[in-house]
Amino acid sequence: MDLELSGGDFLTGENGRPESVSGKEELFQRATIRLTVPLGSFSCDPSLGSRLHTLKSGTPFPDEKAFSMAQEALRGMPQLTVTGAAVSQADPPTVTVTLDYGGESREVEVKL
Repeated sequence: MDLELSGGDFLTGENGRPESVSGKEELFQRATIRLTVPLGSFSCDPSLGSRLHTLKSGTPFPDEKAFSMAQEALRGMPQLTVTGAAVSQADPPTVTVTLDYGGESREVEVKL
């Protein structure tokens, strides 16, 4: 069981206390953290995170590279499958990673 995150902070209930998350929601939350944190930026565990932030405009085959980088970031979570990755050149540029766990899909958006 973990504390639920929302907008980069703990989600609190009506009583002001942090809400907890478990099961598949916890798994998707942990995957979101691994994808959105730049690799090497978390001093307690430099191996946590992804290289998605290194993608630049003009990178050849950006979707394929993002897919590979997402798989790399989630290597320690074999219960999840990365089923897709799409780079958008919106402002700011984003990568949308599609994850599957037990037949349920979720999309995680990573701002570059």
